[in-house]
Amino acid sequence: MARFLFASIPVPAHTTNALPFAARLVERGHEVVWYAGRAFHQRIAAVGAIPIPYRAATDWEGDPTDAFPQLRVSGPRAIGRGFADVFVGEAAARVADLRPVLAAERFDAMLHDGLMIGVGMLSELTGVPHATFGDGPLPYLEPDTPPFGPGLQPMRGPVGRLRNRLIGAMATKLIFGRAQEVYDRTRADLGLPRDPRPALDAVASPMLHMQGAVPSFDYPRRHLPPTVHWVGALRPDPPRDWTAPAWWSQVVDSRRAVVHVTQGSIRPDMTELVLPSLRGLAGEDVLVVVTTGGPSQVEVEAAHDGPLPANALVTPFIPYEVMFRHASAVVTNGGYTGVTLALSHGLPLVQAGTTEEKSEIGARIRWTGVGVALRTTRPKPEAVRTGVRRVLTEPSFRAAAERVRAEMAPHDAGREGAVLLERLAETGAPVTTSVSPMSADRPRVR
Repeated sequence: MARFLFASIPVPAHTTNALPFAARLVERGHEVVWYAGRAFHQRIAAVGAIPIPYRAATDWEGDPTDAFPQLRVSGPRAIGRGFADVFVGEAAARVADLRPVLAAERFDAMLHDGLMIGVGMLSELTGVPHATFGDGPLPYLEPDTPPFGPGLQPMRGPVGRLRNRLIGAMATKLIFGRAQEVYDRTRADLGLPRDPRPALDAVASPMLHMQGAVPSFDYPRRHLPPTVHWVGALRPDPPRDWTAPAWWSQVVDSRRAVVHVTQGSIRPDMTELVLPSLRGLAGEDVLVVVTTGGPSQVEVEAAHDGPLPANALVTPFIPYEVMFRHASAVVTNGGYTGVTLALSHGLPLVQAGTTEEKSEIGARIRWTGVGVALRTTRPKPEAVRTGVRRVLTEPSFRAAAERVRAEMAPHDAGREGAVLLERLAETGAPVTTSVSPMSADRPRVR
């Protein structure tokens, strides 16, 4: 039996996405201890892992801007502040919380989401190998890949490479400059040498990184480290206690196209995407199913200033894996988990969102042709309507989404991740892509 230490930031997707990894490890006879926000402890315990709380690190529930109001900005500025104040800024506190845990008990390997920066430093301090999983766009800067942050698309040839270098240098200084200072200072305070990598690269472990997507939903990349493993969409296990709404049969039996509108899990402002979608699609021959991430139908009706359109159904939550079996298209604020799960079902997208890393996700939606990106957090109703009409009637969007679905189909991220983590725990050495965990239960490593 091996013992694993998991760590995740207190954001729903960044914690719950790792539940299948933990569940498969527990099923295979291993022990998992999980450092997480208290709001997730019950779900963590339900898969057989042992939750432990934050102490020095900041815990929060729901919208991180409640704990860090300085993040209430959009676009690249939000990314920069998030890295400086939260993802890198909390690193020293995470090390302080976890160092005694590692001193008291033996652990064979650690896994954390890419934004839980500090665990990699802990790995250097203790010698316990660490892995990361990616539920956001890969940030690696390559000559032919635009820098992370501004939401740019690839530009081929020497002009594109020059653009990438110039904007990459600007982004490093203007967007991530403060985060880099905090990262360098934290390492120095811990007695660690200066990291030759930029702070942004710390989101991916140099020993094992499991990316929750496939190459067809990213930019062309020729220089990824061999320790990056594409594991497909981070599919949750089937829900154990979800109760379908009373109107669910209308969805299952619908002869009209079903359009799913999802606000995501951390932005409960219904005026951003839900109300424009309800108003824009009110006269369309579709069934609109809205999940709010929290607010009730009564609250949505109040925000709507009256009854909902006749073709609309609203509920706080439907498991994506259940909803997507019946959908024809998805209107989303662009969270990476929802987008990749929709693509794992071959569903075309209409995306509206520029907060956090959503401009980067929207740029990939445009680049891969799987949908329409509206390039705003607050779209006009007519923009949503036009986008939905396009993805439902223009075959290219469905065809592009189907190509991504076909590439994702062979993957089982939970099982593959468990196998890769076992190899990391066994060897303590980097786990490379010499053999895929899809083809062998115990992959060889170089």
